[in-house]
Amino acid sequence: MKWKFMKNDEWETPIEYWKILTDFIPTDKIIYDPFYMNGNSQKKWNELGYGCIHRNEDFFTAEKPNDNMITVSNPPYSKRNEVLEKLFEWDKPFIMLMPITTLCYMKTQKILKNYKIQIIIPNIYKGFINEEGESTKCPPFYLCFICYKMQLQRDIIHIT
Repeated sequence: MKWKFMKNDEWETPIEYWKILTDFIPTDKIIYDPFYMNGNSQKKWNELGYGCIHRNEDFFTAEKPNDNMITVSNPPYSKRNEVLEKLFEWDKPFIMLMPITTLCYMKTQKILKNYKIQIIIPNIYKGFINEEGESTKCPPFYLCFICYKMQLQRDIIHIT
């Protein structure tokens, strides 16, 4: 049987990844998570003490967040460049969980080189949850949080 690539951008992010960010996001900020999947992100952010706007809408036609919001999500990786372009167009603070190799793609580098980004490298290697609610053992790649306008203390932060 011949191997066939199947693209699947529908994965739920475990709360452990969001918990890492609580040291970097003020609790008076509202999280805007524009990538809906199954809608569980809002519950997780609420559990961590944040308000969250998480609607089932098209990110690419959504209104940009207001000044009291930070866009935080695990976007569809197949659209990483389009997502980053839209976020930079909004020019608002964001944190996106993406494969660390995103920083190495030539097309993505052409987008990122024009902006001052910061990176948070998580200390966990935890799998994601599929549409049936089953967790994978681990992600297929190492991850990082790409941050913009977050005013972090350092440009690269290693969580230990």
